[in-house]
Amino acid sequence: MDNISENITTNGITNVTFKVEGREDCNGYLSDVFKSDHGLVLIQEWWGLNKSITITVDKFSSNNFKVLCPDLYRGKVGKDREQAGHLMKGLDFQGAVKDIIAAAQYLKSLGCTKVGVTGFCMGGALTIASLCSSNIFDAGVPFYGIPDLTYFNLSNIKVPVMAQFGSLDQAKGFSDPESAKNLETKAKEAGVTFELVMWEDGNHAFMNQDSQNYNPEIAQKALTLSVEFFKSTFLSGMKD
Repeated sequence: MDNISENITTNGITNVTFKVEGREDCNGYLSDVFKSDHGLVLIQEWWGLNKSITITVDKFSSNNFKVLCPDLYRGKVGKDREQAGHLMKGLDFQGAVKDIIAAAQYLKSLGCTKVGVTGFCMGGALTIASLCSSNIFDAGVPFYGIPDLTYFNLSNIKVPVMAQFGSLDQAKGFSDPESAKNLETKAKEAGVTFELVMWEDGNHAFMNQDSQNYNPEIAQKALTLSVEFFKSTFLSGMKD
């Protein structure tokens, strides 16, 4: 990415700390605009908990959710694509899943009766991984990211999932259209209530307002669709 935004290379604020089983405490950014009893764990991109992702947290929170973004890198933020790549490759993926589950437990401790999970790029892959690893979540919306499914069993997912990808995404094997459709096939074969949304003319990171691939029209539609999905799922209580 050329001319990386300061919002991507600047650390976002953290305002809560929560316990994680078997790991050091995790900090996070919590946005709770309307004191909602519906919560979302929102997972960072490969850059880390930067100012950009806190803006995204606030966008979701403004739709009447408590939204918590755990700091999976423990204070580190990628300053360029190479550094972000090193941070992602060095991440303890199973440990990150523990952080995410603990974030959901923390939201429950704050009074959230329903908790969903969403994330972008690396965070999208971790969304799926977390849904496979715990029944604490009531719904999931992963964006343009798929974990190694040899380590995560899709049949463990017992809640509705809406996965959102872009038709122009070229991240082969991770978030390109072919991989997204393969995920859809495998999820439905595993019995998951699964919907694939493929945004025409959407590229990787189309939701990130500080990315060169940002598409404001698609991003707004995707945000609205995600909010509607979470709210309808939470109200229906759809969980096996």
